[in-house]
Amino acid sequence: MQSLYVHIPFCASICGYCDFCAMPAPERLHSEYVDLVLRELELRAKEGFANFETAYLGGGSPSVLSAENLRKLLAGLQKQGLRKNALKEFSMEWNPEQVSEEKIDIALEFGINRFSLGIQSLNDNLLKMLGRKHTAKNALEAFEKLNSAFGTGNCDLMFCLPNQSTENFLSDVRTLASLGAKHISFYGLTLEKGKKLPPQPEDLYPEMYLKAVQILSEAKLDRYEVSNFALAGHESKHNMVYWKRGSYLGAGPSAHSYLRGIRSYVEGKYVPWKKWVMGGCPQSGLTEDIPSIEGKEMEAVWLSLRTREGLSLKDYEREFGKEFELKKAKPFIEKKWLELNKDHIRLNGEGWLWLDKIFLYSLP
Repeated sequence: MQSLYVHIPFCASICGYCDFCAMPAPERLHSEYVDLVLRELELRAKEGFANFETAYLGGGSPSVLSAENLRKLLAGLQKQGLRKNALKEFSMEWNPEQVSEEKIDIALEFGINRFSLGIQSLNDNLLKMLGRKHTAKNALEAFEKLNSAFGTGNCDLMFCLPNQSTENFLSDVRTLASLGAKHISFYGLTLEKGKKLPPQPEDLYPEMYLKAVQILSEAKLDRYEVSNFALAGHESKHNMVYWKRGSYLGAGPSAHSYLRGIRSYVEGKYVPWKKWVMGGCPQSGLTEDIPSIEGKEMEAVWLSLRTREGLSLKDYEREFGKEFELKKAKPFIEKKWLELNKDHIRLNGEGWLWLDKIFLYSLP
């Protein structure tokens, strides 16, 4: 087992675009939750915590926990065997308005060595429209504190936001790059039906993405995945486990695991998950997805193409016992959306914008 993900499903409030397993809840519930998630891990991490190479606290928002509950969670993980010196990477997500010196000190004490900061935008009007609780000033102050304390970490941005111009988004990218961000992720907003937000400037999506890529390339933050950019050596080791189909254990409501080729999770939110934990975390309570050979093949191609290395044709043949059908990819190679380099096929140029189309129309 390579990686551990611990989900904290709480937020101070729920943003208008959010479709994650998140909920506002009183602090008394936070303490109960910490006890329950530690109980889940005690029952499920049968292969031992010593085998984890990366760990990630995500959400929701782990930083919404009080200093007392954050310490209880991290001390509990340590007691169960999660050793900070054995981990290659230990990450924690933060919201800007919840960053404090006390919580940073606790995180450092228990071995957290990488942050992920949910900035989303440096425009106060856009932040208000999204329902975020911080300001641009809060975000920049939080980044300075976290970057100084941990030395490496990610800044999350969003683009193609309602009422967002290309220059507005590019200004955010330039600002963070100029301040010494070592890793930046940006994602185009996808609005689910029923979300009450203004229309998005979808026609600006390609321009925003491609120009931001250029800015980050000039700042030496290289794209190593469709939405992730980093200085050399500052890539997210934990996320790379996902993209390379490594094994991981997810704890908490709706947290997914991938163990022995099977994906699983507990359906529902807090209450169903709590009942499952109180009942001893029976295997029968997990929703499992056992992919077919065709499903594994599609997943291998999809995830590989998301990365700068692309799909290894040798690895593909070794795993699936057949050669990759390059003729299906030929139209996109001719269009220079894909490139064939030795035994790898990977996205190129504007092809990074059209991964869905490339995958659906030319690949298995």
